Amino acid sequence: MANNEVTAADIARIAGVGRAAVSNWRRRHPDFPAPVGGPSNSPTFSLSEVEAWLQANGRAADENAPTRPGGGRSSRPGDGGLARSMAALLPALSGGTVLDPAGGDGSLLAVAAERLGPGPRYVGLNIDQVRIEIARALLTEAGASKIETYVESPDADPVAALGREADVVIAIVPPSEPRVDGLTWEYGQPSRNDQPLAWVQVCLSHLKPGGTAVVAVPFAMAVRASARRIRAELLRAGALTHVIGLPEKLAAAGAGPWQIWMLTRPAGRPTYLLGMVDLTDRAPDDLPDDEQAWAAVFADAAHTRDVPSIELLDEDVFLVPAAHIVAELRDVTSDYAASRDRYAASVRRLAKAAPTLPAGGGRPTGELVTVGDLARSGALAFVDRDAARPGDVLVPTHPGGFEAVVLDDAGTHDAKLGSVLRCAPEALDAHFLACFLRSETNRRQAAGTMGGTFRLDVRRARVPRMTLSQQRDYGEAFRRLMEFAGRADGVAAAAADATRTAIYGLTGGIFAPNEDGK
Repeated sequence: MANNEVTAADIARIAGVGRAAVSNWRRRHPDFPAPVGGPSNSPTFSLSEVEAWLQANGRAADENAPTRPGGGRSSRPGDGGLARSMAALLPALSGGTVLDPAGGDGSLLAVAAERLGPGPRYVGLNIDQVRIEIARALLTEAGASKIETYVESPDADPVAALGREADVVIAIVPPSEPRVDGLTWEYGQPSRNDQPLAWVQVCLSHLKPGGTAVVAVPFAMAVRASARRIRAELLRAGALTHVIGLPEKLAAAGAGPWQIWMLTRPAGRPTYLLGMVDLTDRAPDDLPDDEQAWAAVFADAAHTRDVPSIELLDEDVFLVPAAHIVAELRDVTSDYAASRDRYAASVRRLAKAAPTLPAGGGRPTGELVTVGDLARSGALAFVDRDAARPGDVLVPTHPGGFEAVVLDDAGTHDAKLGSVLRCAPEALDAHFLACFLRSETNRRQAAGTMGGTFRLDVRRARVPRMTLSQQRDYGEAFRRLMEFAGRADGVAAAAADATRTAIYGLTGGIFAPNEDGK
């Protein structure tokens, strides 16, 4: 394959989507670039034509967003905030080698270059073949002058070739298994489910004695039973120096919380102390991003505690900072009073918001028509989820019912979770459509699909044919009901906040139980 040709999998990586999306583009868009080579079951495309098409159609991914082998956007929390926070933990270097063994597109290494300057040599392994020039450009722009990049290749083993020469290693571990030939598993061979700990050992395998590795790993590696032995060996060797708990919302959807592990290859006798740092209560955009901010965190007993390794070497070897740090107790008396007031006020507003509906005369009259028929007549259109806008009807994909909502200006619903319908305003009212998609008839049809092979399909849902004036009457009633439901959710949230605050105060000694139990 020529260097300027890419496969469908390469296109998926460039765009930050799955391979199925690329297949859909080829079917649905006549202007998608035609193949220029390769067999029919794995064609290749012109890279320049693909990039031009992606740009013209607004589908070019953020070049700084990490990708993962196999296509699709990474589940790693590789946003700029985490990258800057990790780079701020690196020791100052005037020379030497900085290595990212899971280089991806080079963006993490580029952030390290912004922090450390042009003195060190920057080495990126496993760089994405398609993005290697992007990686080099990012590093050059960040100020790096000595750059080495190695592409993903089953035929080359730069891991073994580079040896143990890195002064600093920085990495956000990918979900894939690292390619390692002849690597000695110093701390135990990880199971198939614990590949992040394989990457941790790859990082350590490159460090000079006294070198520092800053590695982001999934929280599961801190508690999973299958990884217990490796955690214990890292502690016994003095290789793991800090475990930093990160805000849970920092992770991508479905990825769960993450931690930063700081590691070293001891040059002398280890201290056998593990710095436990709990930042789980912080906002994702409030991570320390310079040396002074990290120094303040490490000096703050409310966030950091040095735990002797021997205390952690029990039958579980859990590495959970929050379990070892006692937060300073705060007086929540006024907070609880305020939350009770908010709850009471929200209950009063809810009672006023409950809509009244007059008696009806039986089932709404009118011929039933399917959503598919409405689409064929032009009364509505299915639109790309990425193009959803306020006023569109979102139909979530979960089974059990067509729980349709109308997207609002606040963007309170995620349009990526279902089908998006756009009504022609002169023919169909969006709130009317959403209302009748939730009807008992449609609910029963949807519920009947759960146990068999019949696919839940919004095109089969049926709504009555009515005049636009009648539709708007139903639509207005539905809008008021949705407003009421939103207020009810607010009441539940206010009750939960008051309860949470009260329990904090009760268990912390701020409050005492009533003697009469009331």
